[in-house]
This record gives sequence, structure tokens and C-alpha cells, in this order.
Amino acid sequence: MLLPYHGLMSRPWYGWVVIGLWLASTLSGFVIVFSLGLLLPSIAEDMDLSPSQQGLLGSAAFWGNVVLTLPLAWWTSRFSPKAVVASTLALGTLLIAVQGWSPTFAVLLLGRLGFGVVLLAMDPPGAALINQWFPPRRIVFVNGVANGAFSLTMGLGLLATPLILNALGGNWRLTFYVAAMLFALMTIIWLGFGRDRYKRGDRKARTSAGDSVGTPTTPLRDTLAHRDLLLASIGMAGAVLAWSAFLSFFPTLMLDRYGLSLTWSGGLLAINLTVGGVSGIVMATLLVRSRFANPILALIGLTMAGGYAAMTLTGSIPLLVLFAALSGLSGAYFPLLYSTAFQLKGVSSDRIPVAVAAIMTAISIGTLLGPMLTGLLQEALGELRLPLIIASAAALILVPVGIMISLVPAGEEPRRRREGTGDSRALSEPAAGEVT
Repeated sequence: MLLPYHGLMSRPWYGWVVIGLWLASTLSGFVIVFSLGLLLPSIAEDMDLSPSQQGLLGSAAFWGNVVLTLPLAWWTSRFSPKAVVASTLALGTLLIAVQGWSPTFAVLLLGRLGFGVVLLAMDPPGAALINQWFPPRRIVFVNGVANGAFSLTMGLGLLATPLILNALGGNWRLTFYVAAMLFALMTIIWLGFGRDRYKRGDRKARTSAGDSVGTPTTPLRDTLAHRDLLLASIGMAGAVLAWSAFLSFFPTLMLDRYGLSLTWSGGLLAINLTVGGVSGIVMATLLVRSRFANPILALIGLTMAGGYAAMTLTGSIPLLVLFAALSGLSGAYFPLLYSTAFQLKGVSSDRIPVAVAAIMTAISIGTLLGPMLTGLLQEALGELRLPLIIASAAALILVPVGIMISLVPAGEEPRRRREGTGDSRALSEPAAGEVT
């Protein structure tokens, strides 16, 4: 039921509360997914898993995403973002508990597959909420902050996971149960404070400010075939392939080859992600305004590939800290490529969830292939370092993407939000509407 738009929850700044809660919910889920690398030695020993099975387990959370991202974006856009997030949080709680309970490898695999679909379903509502609560000129900055929050949360999560595991006596099942309780708490908090923001008399077109002033809908084919969206998707897939392979298998490599504890590995990954989050915010607020954004995006590809490869070649803590920080600078690629979906020239804003879904599909492909290919190469070659170096090279795709893609400067409203309207200022801030 829609309630009058009033009180504290009617203020524009409340959008940060809504997006903050949505981020906390989704990022908690990603921590659960990507911390598998720290739990994998315990799981593999308990279930007697082969390297290829470990690779399958690492990629299972993203199997369904490749084919379901676009259909889910279309389907979930028909419902209240608040309701979609609440229902996926509740279902996610159940699926996390199933993973902790799983008596067989097949059940654990299916639990991770289902949980990956749940996380996928939470992303289009987030894009809709950002579009509801923030003006176009703030989109890149919001995504930069979101990327920073992702990196910080992931870093803290990876740092905390081995500590929680050790506190629970190395019991990975109990670790999943703790995660399920966290998700249950997030569900309750979201139900209390999550809000939609609609324009008056425009409850159906929930994600489109343009619809209220008659902006025509761009054909789906034209949206998905947009040059910059294709380039952003290709770049995202390559970068995420390298990142996901590294995140899944770096702790195992350090433990087996150099005798480095999981606590140290988690700390190094935390440094990498934290630096990436900070660099993403800097990129979103400064570099995207300049003509240097494109060459820097290309340089990011070289930094990521070289940094990850260097981290596999040494067991020295000082060098690993240095390489983790340097390669972490590459995290700035994410807000640039992700924000492309919000500002495609010539594409109406009601297609934002679809464009975001295309990039999320690319992310899913990269995350699926990274751990799976690394596990298969490890089994074929009999060692792990070379497969990780090969996977890191996938980040080099950012070099040609950085050269060819058109990056819209921060603070500049895309042409699609100005065309067909008599006053672009009418779209710079969401009109007062309704919340639910």
C-alpha cells in the first residue's frame, strides 16, 4: 500500500539511507559468495573434493545468472523494488542455511546456485532505487560510493571470515549458519526502513523519470546493441574473470605453496579491495571529468593483470602487501563501466534496468569462468600458480576497451535526458512523489 510522501522519509537525503540499506544487504550476500576461497580448504577436506569440483563450487553461484539476468530484470521491474528486495533477502536466508546443512556436494552446489540467483534478483531493484532517489548528474558518484562500499565490505568480510571460522573451531557449516542469521537480520531492517519513491500518478513507470514527460521507450534490441554497452560488458567480463579466479584460489595457493595462513591471505585480499574502493571513488569524482579517463582505464587493465600475477610469485609479506595495494588501484574500473548503463546516449531511461542487467550478465560470465577455468587448469597442469597467472591476463581486455569506449563526464546529463523536453532542469531532481 502506498503511503503519503511526508516526514523524514520524504527528504532527498533519505535516498542515501535506502541505498545504504540495499547495499548492506547485497554486499553481505557477496561477502558470503566470495569468502568461499577462505572456507574452501575446510570444505574440500570435509567433502573430499577434487580441484575441478572446487572450481565448480566457486563458480556455481553464477551459473544461472548468465541466462536469467535479463529475464529477471524485466520481471522484477514490474514490482515494487522494496518488495523484491525483502522477498529475496528472506529466500537468501533459507538458501544460506541449506548450504550449511548440505549433506552432499550436490546439495551444496545447488544451494550456491540458488543463492546466486537470489543475489541476481536484488540488483535490478537497486538500479531502480538509485534512479528514483538521485538526479542524473549524481549517478556516477553514487556508483563510485557503492563500489567503495563494496570494496570496504568485502575487505572487512574477508578479514573477518577466517577469524569467525577459527572461533567456531574450523567448522565451515557453523560459519554458514552465522551468515544466515546476518541475512535474517538484514531482512527485518529492510522491511522497517526500505522505501520506494514514485512520482505522483506514475506508479507503473517506476524507474523512468523520462516517462513522466513523454520520452519514448528505446527498442530493446537497440539498447542491448549499443556500442558503449557492449564495450562496457566485454571489459567487465574480462576484469571480473581475473578478479574472481584470484579471489577464489589465492588463499589456497598461499597456503599450499608458501605456508601462508588464511588470516594473512584474508588480510591481503582486504588491502586489495579497500584500495580498490578508494580508487573507485576518486575515479568517480575526479578523473571521469577529464580527458584522461580513457587512457587511465586502459592503464588499469595493465595494473590489474601485472599486480595479480606478481602476487602469485612471492611469499614475502612486505612484497605481497605492496603488490596487493598496487593491484588494488585497478578497482577503479568498476564504477566507470557500471555507470555506462545509466547514461547511454540515445537510450531512454526506462531501459536502465535492462542495460544494468546486460552488464550484470557480463559480470556473471566472468565470475563463472574465472574459478571454473582456474580449477580445470590446475587439475590439468598439476599446479596452481600458472593457472592464476593465465586468469589474471584476462584483465588486459580493459586496454582496448579503455581506448574505444565513450565515457560520459560526471555532472554532464546524457543527451537522452535532454532531448524531447523543454526544460532539462525538470529532470535534474526527482519530483515529489510517494513512498511505500
